[in-house]
Amino acid sequence: MIRLRTIDEQRELVESFTRPAETLLPLARLRDGASPDGANWTRLAELGWLGISLGEGQGGIGLGPVEEALAAETLGRCLISPCFLATVIAARVAEAQGQTELARQLGTGSCRAALGVGRSSSPDVYAADAEDCAVVVLIAPDSIGVSSIEAASVHDAVHWSVPVHSIVAPKVLSKTGDDGTIAFARLLGAATLAGIASRSCELGVDYAKVREQFGQPIGGFQAVKHHCANMAIAAYAARELVNYAAMALEDEDPEAATLAAAAINVAARAARHNAALCVQIHGGIGFSAEADPHHFVKRAHVLEAAYSGIGAIRNVLVSQGLR
Repeated sequence: MIRLRTIDEQRELVESFTRPAETLLPLARLRDGASPDGANWTRLAELGWLGISLGEGQGGIGLGPVEEALAAETLGRCLISPCFLATVIAARVAEAQGQTELARQLGTGSCRAALGVGRSSSPDVYAADAEDCAVVVLIAPDSIGVSSIEAASVHDAVHWSVPVHSIVAPKVLSKTGDDGTIAFARLLGAATLAGIASRSCELGVDYAKVREQFGQPIGGFQAVKHHCANMAIAAYAARELVNYAAMALEDEDPEAATLAAAAINVAARAARHNAALCVQIHGGIGFSAEADPHHFVKRAHVLEAAYSGIGAIRNVLVSQGLR
């Protein structure tokens, strides 16, 4: 396939419609402890964020995986609700399964999906920010399922930056084992985690410039310099591998599925690593309610759990001949 735009041109295109993200999704909104983005869901749809790669018939704008990944990275930096990731993936699954009306509802914001975590010992699932959601998305190593939500109750509204709901035995609406769809879901997760890794790095570096110990900024100490350098390298590696996987998926490269799995493996580790170091650089205030770094730690763990954990992702790579 011949690429019609360079990655820089695609980035400029994405920035043209994700520019309101910093204003619409300030990190301070997470301090309230309530569902952070549900009230703005219609606005997110109007901006086109929910249907970037959907066809125009489903309310989308018909772009490709590269633009979708770049947007997910930008919105991941703002810690957008996991419902964004779930809704985009659910719309792609619905479109692929011929459920055009469900895809349209998801893409236009009239239906919202929650990102779930299954439990092997129970038909019930946990889901992040599931209030007012009609469906829940479960991402397994070899399949993606979209199920209806009949009843949801708050399980934990305090500890994870977004409310976690318990959903009783959701009814499966559609399920796919298509490699391309699974690769797309992994790519979006990787891009979101890469955004978390980048923003955590920036927050840590900025604070190292102003926090003082022994009469000077801590950024002048060798140990902190090494932390900042390691964070920058991890964030760079995650971003570049996400870009590579996105281009492979758009170009229908035979290695696209493997690259998408590798991207989320690297990005998940980068997000956890950078978020933890960001808290460390902030010191005691880093995990307090009035600061932002702890939100990045929690979101990295929530997203990793939704993809069955880093161990399951690495098992996918091993099965494909990579280690």
